[in-house]
Parts: sequence; C-alpha cells; structure tokens
Amino acid sequence: MGRRLAESQMDSTGHYFDLGDPVTDPDTGEVTRPEANPHTTICRVRPATMRDFHSQAGGEELFASNYVVAVPFEQSPAPKVKQHFVIDASPDPAMVGVELQVRQVSYGDHVTARRMLCYKVT
Repeated sequence: MGRRLAESQMDSTGHYFDLGDPVTDPDTGEVTRPEANPHTTICRVRPATMRDFHSQAGGEELFASNYVVAVPFEQSPAPKVKQHFVIDASPDPAMVGVELQVRQVSYGDHVTARRMLCYKVT
C-alpha cells in the first residue's frame, strides 16, 4: 500500500541515462557526450534543501542545488550513482528540461520508492 501511495504522488516524467563517449562537432569543435542507455519513468521531484550549498573546485566557489527525485520501486534497471536524470514533464514548468546528476540512491527492504539525491547540472 505504501508503494501505491508513493506512486500516486509521482506527477512528473523523466529519463535517466549514462553519458556516452565524448563526440566533437567537426564544424564548431564543441564536445558533447550523448545519452547512452536511456530509461523513461514517472517521478516526483522536490528540493532537498531551501538553499544551495557551496564548495570549491580549482580555487573557484561553486554552488549546487540539491533535489530528491523519487521513481517507482519496481523501476528496472534501478537508477545508479553518476547517471544523469532529465525532467521531461512536470506540473512546474520551470523544472522541464532540468538536468540532474544522481549522487546517492536509497536501497532497502521496505523502501516505498527509489529516492535519489541529485545535484543540478543545467
């Protein structure tokens, strides 16, 4: 019953994927990494905190937005750490197209949904 309740609150859709090998555009020289092994699912996205946290990389101060994304427990294969997750549809239009990176996934015997701690990429 807990899983049905959790899924009833999932009113967004998204897809998660691995990043493929880098590809260089011959005209612009831009390097991109295509999506590899994409999986589509319903989901629920919510902020993990009300403020960004900061860290440093290469002497620069960075700010990252944290989100918790829940997908159905039965989703197969389960999302993995370092995969990317893109919001395809959401009641909040500002979330559509947002790309997140999975940092942590919850596992357990009595989990009602797969919850992932994600950081905003774009």
